[in-house]
Amino acid sequence: MTFFAFVYSFLNTWQTLIGSILAVIAAIVTVWEMRRQSRGDETRHQNELARKKMSARARMPDALSEMSAYVRNAAKSLVLGENRPLPPVAAMTTLKDVIEHIDTKQAERTFELVSWYQVQHSRLIGSDKPKKIERDEMLYDLALLQTQINRLFDYARNEPEQKRPEKPSSDEMAGSLKNAVTVQVWAMENDDFKGVIEIINRRHN
Repeated sequence: MTFFAFVYSFLNTWQTLIGSILAVIAAIVTVWEMRRQSRGDETRHQNELARKKMSARARMPDALSEMSAYVRNAAKSLVLGENRPLPPVAAMTTLKDVIEHIDTKQAERTFELVSWYQVQHSRLIGSDKPKKIERDEMLYDLALLQTQINRLFDYARNEPEQKRPEKPSSDEMAGSLKNAVTVQVWAMENDDFKGVIEIINRRHN
């Protein structure tokens, strides 16, 4: 029997088995290729998410600075009798947008900041000439808002975050109050803030 005749006979006899083996190999190659493509798609997806997070974090410092400016202007309106500040619309829009893309813990903090601002601003514009006790409560609102802003700045600037208790301490709140009214006004009108400090000490002991 010639070689070609042997090969023909072999293939003819075992063609079903050979066909099955080739089918299995083809299936393995197909699965491998699908997994390779899937890994590539997952990598691209993760890279896209990372870029969106970086983009969101890059937008946060300006928004938080705008919020701090709003807090200072709101404090001036209460302490010095200046006009109520305009809502920080651009900052609020940015902070609402970034919640979708930043890390979960900071997203929760940003949501709390946005929610508390809405409460604080509603109280502020709802009273043109507040009594002292009402004014002290609204200054407390501003101190809490500034604390929430301060706690997000490290993350927004991609700096190591300070370890803080979940609930702000009285010292942290007092520092935020000084930020809100400015150190200069605090020094000149220190006695005027005793009521706010009492509220802070009572709620953040």
